[in-house]
Amino acid sequence: MSKTIAKKSKGLLKNITIVITGASSGIGKSLALALAPLKPNLVIVARREKKLKQTSYQLKKQKVKHISIIGDVRNREDRKQIIDKTLNTFGRIDVLINNAGLGKANLFLEQPEQEIDELIETNVLSLIKLTHTVIPIMKEQGEGHIINLSSTLALLPVYPFAVYCATKSAVKIFGDCIREEVRDYGIKISTVLPGPYNTEFNYIANIEKSDFKGYDVEKLADKMVKLILKPKNNLIQPWQFNPVAWLARISKKFKEKVTTSIATSIMKARAMTSLEVHSEKEKKEEIKVLAH
Repeated sequence: MSKTIAKKSKGLLKNITIVITGASSGIGKSLALALAPLKPNLVIVARREKKLKQTSYQLKKQKVKHISIIGDVRNREDRKQIIDKTLNTFGRIDVLINNAGLGKANLFLEQPEQEIDELIETNVLSLIKLTHTVIPIMKEQGEGHIINLSSTLALLPVYPFAVYCATKSAVKIFGDCIREEVRDYGIKISTVLPGPYNTEFNYIANIEKSDFKGYDVEKLADKMVKLILKPKNNLIQPWQFNPVAWLARISKKFKEKVTTSIATSIMKARAMTSLEVHSEKEKKEEIKVLAH
């Protein structure tokens, strides 16, 4: 986190309880560490225990009050555990950051049904259900802030990511819909729409060989800290994507040109990654044969 933000915001988040899902890596981890100098109460949640412990260790070094919860947001009991442990430890939930998400680059006609289910359950259903559980708590408190992670691909949908784009579009629309509904309860709803950042996304999405420029995820985390301090409806990052998204809304031709370019790059990266994986498997098989 930048020293300027930390200095200006010192003490503003003390005793504020922030829940971050998907905090074992990427945006979630970077955000937790960016918040650390402001000394909020943090609840970090993720499925991967080893990686979550690494985030926890770094928070401990900075003497941040926090709890770690190993859990899958798709699981009802795990969602209940997140809420119960947070309230039992800190007594309230001021900010919920629905960051846990999944991306898979796949042609829709080739996509396994299990993968479709996983994308929808992780990116949409779990987010909606966790939000549905937290809003009554925030309503009773008289205030709260929910930040949902969408994607710039919700604004620039591309075919190798059809289901992923659909889920992230749903996240954006969901936030837009409930914002007015909960405003009178003192609850704010923000949607973050990030572009390509340096996280594990490309590896998990099977496009590790993408030629997209990966932006600094720590800079995005700083912007999200500012969003917590001064809420607004939507945050598109990096800033260069704002004019692109605006032009795509008003020009069908421009939108098609941009999405076609993105789709071509994704398909190329997918093919190169698959080829490399296949070659690696062949090498391993040769080694096994030689060993025998």
